[in-house]
Amino acid sequence: MQSLGSGSSGNAFLIKTDGASILLDCGVGIRTIDRALRIHDRRLDNLDAVLITHEHSDHIRSLASLFGKKTPIVATAGTRRQANIPPPQWEEITFARPLAIGSVSVWAIMVKHDAREPCGYLIETPHARISVFTDLGSWHERLVEPIRASDLVVLESNHDEELLRNGPYPAYLKRRVASDVGHLSNDICACSLASALGSGRLQPTIWLAHLSQTNNSPGLAENAARSAFFDVGLSLDVSALPRTVSGPVWTPTTVREVSSWTPKRVPPESSQLTLDSLP
Repeated sequence: MQSLGSGSSGNAFLIKTDGASILLDCGVGIRTIDRALRIHDRRLDNLDAVLITHEHSDHIRSLASLFGKKTPIVATAGTRRQANIPPPQWEEITFARPLAIGSVSVWAIMVKHDAREPCGYLIETPHARISVFTDLGSWHERLVEPIRASDLVVLESNHDEELLRNGPYPAYLKRRVASDVGHLSNDICACSLASALGSGRLQPTIWLAHLSQTNNSPGLAENAARSAFFDVGLSLDVSALPRTVSGPVWTPTTVREVSSWTPKRVPPESSQLTLDSLP
């Protein structure tokens, strides 16, 4: 897996296994996506699927370039409507059951964000699990299980709360970012991960995503995570993803057989918001 950009300027991830090539979000330029695919011996025309988390432009900037191709575009029903995904190309994913893409199983996990029906993803390959939660305003118990089951965890660490509070954003934007449908702070990201992983069996790699250019820095985000992990006796590989360029390539260090994952029942909570409800 490789990040092709992670931040308000654009978000995209490339996932490549022996049996499938998947793009998760396509909010960076189409040339960036095409160049990354060619490096990994793939092309836009032979992607097996594109997964979309939600309809905001920094996640679907290049989506229209894929319209009319054979590549299935996977999204929730709410995201499909807001992103105007052509119905013949749309592959619906729900929160109730996984979607098979070759040898890969994909679970949509509900998150809270100011979009119609946003989600994160748990991606199961034959030998590893990856969980990706890039835009969410608040933590929820339903995220614990997929994160605890993953070998690579990608979680938003958007802002330092003090920098946001004292920074240059107008008041309405500060309220939006800090709201429970906005973006996750360094401290909430760090404490939530530490709580989820402190009693887990796996020691995943952690990628901190969607850092604010104005209200954060890689050092602040990484230090918050490491401090929270230290407090619960964890020593994990933690790195903040670069905002506007491609990041490192992750591969499992230990190949293991992954049994099918089934989520425990967590009380449902609607993630669908009307435009009138935005802070």
